[in-house]
Amino acid sequence: MTQRQLAEGIISVPYLSLIENEKATPGEDILKLLAGRLKTDPETLMGIRDAKKEKQFRELVERARTALNYEEHDTSEETIQSLRSLASTVSDPDLLVQIELLELNLLEHRSSPDHSQKLLEQFEERWKSYLECPAIRVPYLRVKGNIQYRRGHFEKALHHYLAAKRLLPEITDDIEKGYVYSNLGKTYVLLANPSIGILYADKALEIMNRHDRLLEVCNLLHLKGTCLCYIKEYQEAILLFERIIRMCNHFLLCHLYASRAYHGMGICHMKCGDYRTAIRLFHQSIRVGDPKKLPDWEIGVVHQSLGYTFLSTGDLKKAKRYIKSAMKRLRERSNLYAECLVYLGMIYHAEGNLRRFESCYRLAIEMFLSLGIYEKTARTAQTLGQFLSEAGQPQEAVKYLTIAAENYGRLIPPIDFDSELPESVIARRTTQRPFSRFEGR
Repeated sequence: MTQRQLAEGIISVPYLSLIENEKATPGEDILKLLAGRLKTDPETLMGIRDAKKEKQFRELVERARTALNYEEHDTSEETIQSLRSLASTVSDPDLLVQIELLELNLLEHRSSPDHSQKLLEQFEERWKSYLECPAIRVPYLRVKGNIQYRRGHFEKALHHYLAAKRLLPEITDDIEKGYVYSNLGKTYVLLANPSIGILYADKALEIMNRHDRLLEVCNLLHLKGTCLCYIKEYQEAILLFERIIRMCNHFLLCHLYASRAYHGMGICHMKCGDYRTAIRLFHQSIRVGDPKKLPDWEIGVVHQSLGYTFLSTGDLKKAKRYIKSAMKRLRERSNLYAECLVYLGMIYHAEGNLRRFESCYRLAIEMFLSLGIYEKTARTAQTLGQFLSEAGQPQEAVKYLTIAAENYGRLIPPIDFDSELPESVIARRTTQRPFSRFEGR
């Protein structure tokens, strides 16, 4: 709404400008008319807030963040209910939009990505006039990225996280900055760029350590350990995972993080060929986390690792049992489910069941392609292409080897700048308007 539209029939535009610049105080009758046109109340229009409710809001934010870190869905739901109750008593639109955004963030962790996307679209429609404010836009972009991340669309998730990162200098919430850096780190390692993953993990760690956010520190140490494992720095990774376990024991932190640390250590030992130690650590990962409390998909990831380890030892019966168990638990995690298809294909190949081997690999390639996961697409297509070539199917072999070559070519580190040239400086001098913090963001 423009100044002229707001002022029409009530006051003059110059007088409205004086009110907005706090150089004039309108009477109660004028204030009610302006508030009515803006569909709010006079108190909100004049910036009068309820300090008690603001404090309650901040406490709920912290409770919600903690619940998300602990994967405590019941507590998350209780927090959502409290937020809804608070929202019904709040007239301040700034507070309302933040409450709805936090609620959306909580629901995004519990709902399917498709349901989360619908909720996000409804949020956008209700609050589109607020989405240019950096304090709102950053967490909004992070939620958008999270939805794509859960779908396995890591390139799309990265696009939203990078857009949020560009706005970080304009916000004051350090914890939100740490979350953006953390999400960037996780996404880069899944896009086969662990070095940049380490860079962002370190930036987030600096923030979370400064604020004594021990849960987030554990999560970020795990991220950094995963990146180190990816680049074969196994001993350094193991040291970080051991540090997480010590922190969990000393500070009585969530067993979920200890579970993930044991799993990370198991991966390192598996990569080093120490399968016996790896299997022991994977089982310890499930025991320490309490299977009744661990999210089903987390158990699925451990079973996936157990299946691949038993495959490496030649125990095909156990390998198949664990991989099929993992697939049941990972149906909603497309990228992990596709990985299980590759491992199941390996098992069928080892058993001599070549028809099922081909079927698993073809389906895995389709899934990796749809998700835009270039490295795994390339590796899986290369393996299938070489197999088909040796099996006397040259046309099919060329098809998959071409897919492999195309996707290996895409494994170039993403560059963080725009492709379009900026507007001419001379043109800008003649057309530039006074700067507004809500424009061009």
